[in-house]
Amino acid sequence: MFPFSRSADQDRAAAMLAAVDRSQAVIEFDVGGNIRRVNQNFISTFGYSPDELIGQHHRMFVDPVERESSAYRDFWLALRRGQYLSGEYLRFAKDGREVWIQATYNPIFNRKGTPVGVLKIATDITAAKIRSLEDAGKMTAISRAQAVIEFAMDGTILTANENFLSAMGYALGEIVGHHHSMFVAASERDTSRYRDFWARLNRGEYFLDEFKRIGKGGREVWILASYNPILDTHGKPFKVVKFATDVTTQKLAAADSAGQIAAIRKSQAVIEFKTDGTILDANENFLKATGYSLAEIKGQHHSMFVDPADRNTAAYREFWERLANGEYQSGEFRRIAKNGREVWIQASYNPILDPDGKPYKVVKYAADVTPQVQRRLANEEARGMLLRSAESTEELSSTVQMIAEATNRSRETTHRAVSEVEVADGQAKRLDEAAKAMSGIAEIIGAITGQINLLALNATIESARAGEAGRGFAVVAQEVKTLATQARNATDQIVGQIDNLNNIAGDVVGALSAIKLAIDGVNEFVASTASTAEEQSAATAEIAASMQRATALLR
Repeated sequence: MFPFSRSADQDRAAAMLAAVDRSQAVIEFDVGGNIRRVNQNFISTFGYSPDELIGQHHRMFVDPVERESSAYRDFWLALRRGQYLSGEYLRFAKDGREVWIQATYNPIFNRKGTPVGVLKIATDITAAKIRSLEDAGKMTAISRAQAVIEFAMDGTILTANENFLSAMGYALGEIVGHHHSMFVAASERDTSRYRDFWARLNRGEYFLDEFKRIGKGGREVWILASYNPILDTHGKPFKVVKFATDVTTQKLAAADSAGQIAAIRKSQAVIEFKTDGTILDANENFLKATGYSLAEIKGQHHSMFVDPADRNTAAYREFWERLANGEYQSGEFRRIAKNGREVWIQASYNPILDPDGKPYKVVKYAADVTPQVQRRLANEEARGMLLRSAESTEELSSTVQMIAEATNRSRETTHRAVSEVEVADGQAKRLDEAAKAMSGIAEIIGAITGQINLLALNATIESARAGEAGRGFAVVAQEVKTLATQARNATDQIVGQIDNLNNIAGDVVGALSAIKLAIDGVNEFVASTASTAEEQSAATAEIAASMQRATALLR
């Protein structure tokens, strides 16, 4: 490929060039950058044929932007001056593929020491460069996202990035050269555990864990960190790189959540299910409330706690379907404990979601409210009874009120009857007095008729003495006597009727007096009944009101 004249030095040089030619990609340029020769390794690396390359300029391998740069022009000026150049270069193959090479550009001099050409010897390092770039990119990404600090093997701080400094509150100058122990609690620094930590790092052991560290001013910082020993070519650690994430906020939140959950587990009954209702676990409170051991319920279905009448209902199936869909359920539930004992719980069924938001289990937090529910049910029953009694009492009160009103009306009627009897009694007494007065008049009439009869008798006697002269007078006397007798008879009849009337009037007066006395007795009874009815009505109303208040208190 590269012919030389035969001499010992030339033979050695030729052998060296041949060795290079076998292992490296080799290309020769004139001082202007035009291609003179290429070897097979170069052709294989860049995908060109020799004819496509000979006579072309080096820029064909260079990015178009770089070709027009002053840096590229300076590159060839330096080579024309005979300056040796080496480094890693990005070049482009025939198909546009990026090729990274580790290359040396070697000026070729004539006997006068003038550069007459450039020999480039290159190694394709594309794969290693890509890995290196990927590693560098990863490191850059890690450094942007995480706190990074480097230590010597004795724990001395070499450097740290901005994230670490920000998390711990220090400037770089305040920590470089100091020992890692500056971030460790004083109580931990001199422990065998801490010394063993660094001994294990020196043996090349890797650590990943959560660590409590102390920032500037004594501030507590929690980090999720990995301590990574970096090995040399002999596998011996020569430094430690720590990648860390400040998880103080999450740690405190997790501690708070863990504390709350622990508190809940202490105070409440907790049980966990698969989304199909299969029991996974339960705490002691739950087991105590239901009377089972964990072994008796684990792997069983939730339906073992449900009344048999409810297990195969659409409502129960829907209950678990909604939980499996991630819907939260809460309420007061009646459950069946061991041996059929009734248990009432106030519970929440909480679907737990995986990172994709899909429910994978259900956690139930429950409080045993059996005594409260039993009291409430008893109160509701008592309340129902009181309501029914109150309604009956109200009806009784209404009836008593009606009786009181009717009794009051009866009292008013008896008052009127008494008044009317009193009027009738007065009239009867006047009738009795009139009858007695008529009896006196009859006696007077009787006395008068007696006198008339006597006069008629005397007239008859005198007429007899007068003889014929007194005959007419005798007739008159006889007529008078007859009239007197008739008047007497009539008067006797009147006296008899007046006596009867007197007897009747006396009986009426007596009867009216008896009626008045009876009505007075009835009036007193009616008055007493009305008063009692009013008192009963008031008492019944008070009882009804008391029952209503008692019912309200039971709600």
